[in-house]
Amino acid sequence: MYRVDSFTTSLLDFKRSTDRDEGFIKVKEAEANEQHKSIIGELKALAPRWEFEQMNFVVDNRGSVDESDFYTKFKGLDVQKGKKDKLFADRVTQV
Repeated sequence: MYRVDSFTTSLLDFKRSTDRDEGFIKVKEAEANEQHKSIIGELKALAPRWEFEQMNFVVDNRGSVDESDFYTKFKGLDVQKGKKDKLFADRVTQV
């Protein structure tokens, strides 16, 4: 019999922002965290042995992302570096 005592589930949220001010990522992340706080609370109550983490990806309206934020979050998802680089090069505009 195979038994796992805990699981980690990552909830991904993608936000588009028209704002490009210095703190726009933090503002959008705070909005996403507030938006999903009750959902994550309910999931934790239903599955107390599970871990839930939320990763917010913030993109401006032209597809630009903060490169360090992008790579940090994909590292947390255990995506291989070569795949992250290709995804970044093919899909996003650097800011």
